[in-house]
Amino acid sequence: MKAQPEDFFQHKRVLVTGASGFIGRHLVRRLQDSGAAVAAISRNQSGLPGGIRHYATDIRDLPAMNNCLAEFQPEYIFHLAAFKERSDSIPAFYNAIETNLVGSLNLFSAAKDVHTVRSIVALGTIEEYGNNRPPFDERYRESPVTPYSFSKICVSHLGGMFYQLYGLPVVIIRSALVYGPGQGTEMFLPALINTLLDDKPFTMTPGEQTRDFVYVADLVEGLILAAKTTRAQGRIINIGSGVPTKIKDLTHIVETMTGKTGLANPGGKPYGKNEVMEYYLDVRQAEDILGWKAKTPIEDGLIRTIAYYRGVKGL
Repeated sequence: MKAQPEDFFQHKRVLVTGASGFIGRHLVRRLQDSGAAVAAISRNQSGLPGGIRHYATDIRDLPAMNNCLAEFQPEYIFHLAAFKERSDSIPAFYNAIETNLVGSLNLFSAAKDVHTVRSIVALGTIEEYGNNRPPFDERYRESPVTPYSFSKICVSHLGGMFYQLYGLPVVIIRSALVYGPGQGTEMFLPALINTLLDDKPFTMTPGEQTRDFVYVADLVEGLILAAKTTRAQGRIINIGSGVPTKIKDLTHIVETMTGKTGLANPGGKPYGKNEVMEYYLDVRQAEDILGWKAKTPIEDGLIRTIAYYRGVKGL
């Protein structure tokens, strides 16, 4: 009997790298709800739910990765672990290449010799498109703006090479800016929300730049579909809303929803070096290949996200 969508992962062995991160925690909970046997590769166990096998393994350590995959024998792999600093320093290049590129090479290399693997979904970023003209199509030549996005482009092409050379079933998902409950305050939206809830001023750029936002539950659904869809293998697929949102407009919505108008200070700081002023994704391939479309309007996602941070603060 063919597995139905809700029981597809039941009793399947699923490995998640970067499982203790924001997206990883949401994905792991979804997989557990689906009845999967989940193992996590993460340097720390903080924030991980119970009932999963934890490998305190660094993806830069090839022997450790080989041992981990040989022992667990995963059927599905979600590769989320990454060095995400957006600095343009030379040390950031070394760190991004060592963690993102070499770490991915270690994972792909180890997975190549594990014959149980049916799909590897690796998470990329919209930032790989850089200064191209939106909406960003998967066929565009990439234009990285940071060491991070450069390294992620390398991972995208590495995954394609492993698919071509060895038949490794790699799918690259290039995601828009993800947001939702539990995200760290190093990101714009949670920083804005938490600052306003604390009744403090929020200094920001003029906010004329546009961004594509995707709610975390919608992204997780896209990752799940990518793992289940054999037609996706060997491809790069965009996941996002496909809708450009101005940062200053988003800020106004958050101010209104929190009841903290007048605290944001657009123009209080300059745009970043190499700031990309406009980006959003062409998501037609996601709909065609995966049957995926963003379900959560930004207003609904913000309501849930703000409610989460109010609860954390006891407001």
